[in-house]
Amino acid sequence: MRRLPRAIMITAIVATLSLPAGCGSGGEVPPSAGPAADRVTYVTGFGTFGREAYVYVAMDKGYFREAGIEVRVQPGTGSGENMAALAGGRAHFSPIDFTAMLLTAGAGKPTGTVAVAAVHQRTLAALMALGDSGISEPKDLEGKTVGDTATSVIAMMFPTYAKLTGVDRTKVKWVSLQPAQLAANLASGKVDAIGQYVVGQPTVRNAARGKEVKVLPFGDVITDMYGSALSTSATLAAQNPDLVRRFTGALFKGLAYAVDNPKEAAQILLAHQPAQNAEAAAAELTLIAPYVRPDGGAPMGAMSRERVERAIRVLREAGAFTGEVAPESVVSFDLVPQG
Repeated sequence: MRRLPRAIMITAIVATLSLPAGCGSGGEVPPSAGPAADRVTYVTGFGTFGREAYVYVAMDKGYFREAGIEVRVQPGTGSGENMAALAGGRAHFSPIDFTAMLLTAGAGKPTGTVAVAAVHQRTLAALMALGDSGISEPKDLEGKTVGDTATSVIAMMFPTYAKLTGVDRTKVKWVSLQPAQLAANLASGKVDAIGQYVVGQPTVRNAARGKEVKVLPFGDVITDMYGSALSTSATLAAQNPDLVRRFTGALFKGLAYAVDNPKEAAQILLAHQPAQNAEAAAAELTLIAPYVRPDGGAPMGAMSRERVERAIRVLREAGAFTGEVAPESVVSFDLVPQG
């Protein structure tokens, strides 16, 4: 029988029993016979948009069940809160924006978390504005109001983005909004721009009733950055690497299926999250496909020490932090998928 360490199993059971039965949670019925499934809580990166559909695909296709895992899903609210949930034992896995992990570590704040696979091989961080907002380049952000969640990695990355693009960040006002409020507030003109992943453009356009949406991708100037990385607590990675590997394998089977079958994946998402828009969800999954597959035939989820070193150097040279960050302190390389 596969077993989690006692303390982690107790946390998982408590978290599972406390989850609501409706929208915002999901799960699989464990097999009626055979070894008991490991129960884990998964927190999405940000809300339950189309880009998050792959966890529900992995559930519905039985990939977690085949791996001996029972999953409960909770919607995430951004990298800062998600890291805290992992470190505090309130969740076991979550896709965390890798830049946020580096910035937090560089600031000398222990995260208690490690990355175990790259969901996105390039950063998806961006700002979005309506086509008639007067924002067509980074400098146009000065004097404008940007909406984002309080712990979003986009807000964390903005000082580096501003420095590299010549924007006076003191002239940009930021206001805190919940994930579900972002697109609506942009569409209504309550904010001039919002933080979003680049693949969120269809969802934002849908909220803006088809209006043009201008995208300012951070990856154009902040290079060598991975996007979201599947992460877990440093404790779980050290104490139960078998569970981490099984979960990663099942989740990434769901990711591969979702980007290869975006329309079907969107319908699976809607079965769990009826408030989502199937067309926008499928469009997000189509846009995300090029971001999840590594170059050179490496397996999905691959991460290299050399590239992590370069990412740390880019952020340090941009003045994002001055402290030393060892790649091994933020990535458990022995758990990263290998070819």
